[in-house]
Amino acid sequence: MATLADRSSHLAVRAGIGPDWACVDVAQMRLWHGPSGPSDRVHLAESNGTSVLILGHCSLAREDQRTVARQVAAGDLTAMTSVGGSCVVIAASEDMIVVTGDLAGQRVVFHARTPEGQPVAGSHANRLASLVDGTLSREWLATRLLVPGAADVWWPGSPWSEVAALRPGWALQVTGHRVQPRQLTMLPAPENDVRKAGDLVGHALSRAVTGRVDEARHPTVDLSGGWDSSTVAALAARAQDASVSAISLTVPGVDDVGTARKVAEHAGGLEHLLWLVPREVVPYSDLESVPFLDEPAAHVANSSRSAWWLRGIADTGSDLHLSGDGGDAVLSALPSYLGDLARVGTLREFGKHVNGWASLRHEAPHWLVRAGVALRQTGYGDALRVEADHLEGGNTRRRGFATLVTWLGHSRVAEWMTPEARHLVAARLRRHAAEHDSPVVPGPFGIGDSASWMALNVFGRKQRLYSELAAANGVNHHAPYLDDDVVRACWSAPAWVRTTPEQAKPLIQRAAVGLVPAELANRRTKGDYSALAYQGIRRNADVLHELFTGSRLGALGLVDEVAVRWSVDQGTAGLPVGLGALDALVSTEVWLRGWEKRSAALRGEDVDRARASST
Repeated sequence: MATLADRSSHLAVRAGIGPDWACVDVAQMRLWHGPSGPSDRVHLAESNGTSVLILGHCSLAREDQRTVARQVAAGDLTAMTSVGGSCVVIAASEDMIVVTGDLAGQRVVFHARTPEGQPVAGSHANRLASLVDGTLSREWLATRLLVPGAADVWWPGSPWSEVAALRPGWALQVTGHRVQPRQLTMLPAPENDVRKAGDLVGHALSRAVTGRVDEARHPTVDLSGGWDSSTVAALAARAQDASVSAISLTVPGVDDVGTARKVAEHAGGLEHLLWLVPREVVPYSDLESVPFLDEPAAHVANSSRSAWWLRGIADTGSDLHLSGDGGDAVLSALPSYLGDLARVGTLREFGKHVNGWASLRHEAPHWLVRAGVALRQTGYGDALRVEADHLEGGNTRRRGFATLVTWLGHSRVAEWMTPEARHLVAARLRRHAAEHDSPVVPGPFGIGDSASWMALNVFGRKQRLYSELAAANGVNHHAPYLDDDVVRACWSAPAWVRTTPEQAKPLIQRAAVGLVPAELANRRTKGDYSALAYQGIRRNADVLHELFTGSRLGALGLVDEVAVRWSVDQGTAGLPVGLGALDALVSTEVWLRGWEKRSAALRGEDVDRARASST
């Protein structure tokens, strides 16, 4: 195990095996970190008694890292935001420590206080919870299930009442025993056109991919046939002298492979591998073998396929795997942006977008007009209060594209949640509305950019758990689209530039000119894998029934088990079920059971140690 320590001895780092880090004693800055691969390293720069530690993928050269250390030593903490990449940055001097994560929300910084009042911080909430005797937060669990789109409401929390999370773009400043979260990043108002923003995206994504591939011996990439993974695969092929293995999944009834094959032929330098998804790895299978992750993760419902896929990648000898994950989150915007266009000065643009989406979605334009105008007239706090009333008044499922023209999305599993759970979340929404007139976002954003930023943070927090699952299966998984530089480039253009009914992902189309086949620009569909989900429900109906008979969520008073089992029966019969909501519910129940087993194992270890010491 290697050790890094600066000359003034206020920062000590042990680098070992594993992806997590923890400041076990923040005031003295004793830090444990384990890099997960060649692109996830420890970088240390020093200047004038200040040490800057970078954990993760950093896009800065060594000399530029020293420049950051000099700027921070001179009192400019905002220099920490210029590191780029996807990482945690820690600045430590004799009298102060500052910690910040990434913008996408993939590198979460958790913090808490020990029973003795000592501040602690780390990458994993569970590690801190074990230090502070954490108790489960029913409110947090219920809020994340019911209103996942309201990220700025639940983001600062964790499954543990005593463990908080630092908002993306914020910093945790520790002076002695005083801990102060403060906003560190402030992005400018989005104003670039598609050409400027597209060029920025192209440059940032190229750096994100090339910087990682240059350090790898055997990189592999996803190649689904969509814009996101195709662009990353083409950039990886360009950066590597030897061929890069590009892996595509083949599923009967899904036509992604044909497009992926054309992309591989066009890019050159890609060894195209086609893997047939086994019939037995359908969703909701092998839930008992899911590794315990730091928080509930919706992809747990697909854990059997994920495990098969990740083990296959590891077997290729891959030391770096790049995916197109996060492309949708940064390159597209939520339909909420129609609320920004519903004003004098942009009415012509509003009409064009409304008519375009109405045609694509086969809906009447007047529904979108009404939704856009109503959203324009609704403040964020009012939207939270309306949603709170909706939760307590019972749920009637709302459908259609127009219902997506909203600040935060609608509750999605209210029909499965108890009145007690809905009341908990409603009260949390009203408290947040009383404290915040607008979303907590790092810039002067409109409705569309604010709602899309919160959606990005939701995705980023999920993605860190997928990377954790990948690491458990021996895969060093990276999502270049979530790098700070790429995020900044995308938010340099307003939401209605990033998303139009006429052109799918115009920024990446601009950035990927020449990289991918021209016919990809005409593709507006993605493979539909929902049939596999319903197969999984039918095949594992008994497992799902058992999971929600005497469930941990039921014992916490959050879930109506009869309603969940009834929905499972609906899915078994082929009737529509909210698959995303069911995934979230299943993953939370599985996580709670995993935590229960883990706690029992830890208690057993404590008993064994006590017996050993007594003898």
